[in-house]
Amino acid sequence: MSEPTPSVPVVRLPSRRVVAGVVLLLAGLLAAGGTFGSIYNLTVLVSLGLSSFDHTFAVTSWTTEFPSYGLPFGETSRANYFGVPVIVAAVLAIYAANLLLRGRDPLHRLVRIRLFAVAATALIAGYIWFAVTNLIDSIDTNAGSTTFTYGPGPGMWLLIAAGLVGALGCVLLLGLVPGAAAAQLPPADEAIVYQVDVDTPPMGFEVPVNLPPTDTYQPPEKPEQR
Repeated sequence: MSEPTPSVPVVRLPSRRVVAGVVLLLAGLLAAGGTFGSIYNLTVLVSLGLSSFDHTFAVTSWTTEFPSYGLPFGETSRANYFGVPVIVAAVLAIYAANLLLRGRDPLHRLVRIRLFAVAATALIAGYIWFAVTNLIDSIDTNAGSTTFTYGPGPGMWLLIAAGLVGALGCVLLLGLVPGAAAAQLPPADEAIVYQVDVDTPPMGFEVPVNLPPTDTYQPPEKPEQR
């Protein structure tokens, strides 16, 4: 007697559409959060006789803080709007994710979703390039000074992660295909008549029957009248 086969649990993985939607949603949230973190940090070392101290200034997408000169040593800041393109990218990525996860017939809007995802990823990548070149330019400007040190901040790493996640979402969208048009069903009260031509006789098959010949039939004789 054979042993019973153990049952194997069936694990249903999420569809590519759902995974792409979650990835794009994560990319948008990372991009929006990266604008509020410091893009790079500027550390200034100040020597006052025998003592010295350092102060770190953070440059974000919305404010730029830099040291003020003179004594007492302090800091000043100005507002900027570098984070506007990243917020636009975050909105595009979240909107594309919403179409994939909650939209009606998302596969019929696949071209629009792909355009939004690519645009969001391109904006994030462009902003990362801008931030990196700004940091490199600042380092080159103060290369001869030992008073300034630079380093990327958490906002930069969040933006890099958002760009990579957005690129992954674009790759996942390439594997999706537009949905086929749904077949139009007739109303419930409408009858459909199909005509089928077959070679088989209506009874299914022919049955041979022996019938008497018709030319041997003789009518009965009439009685004689008296």
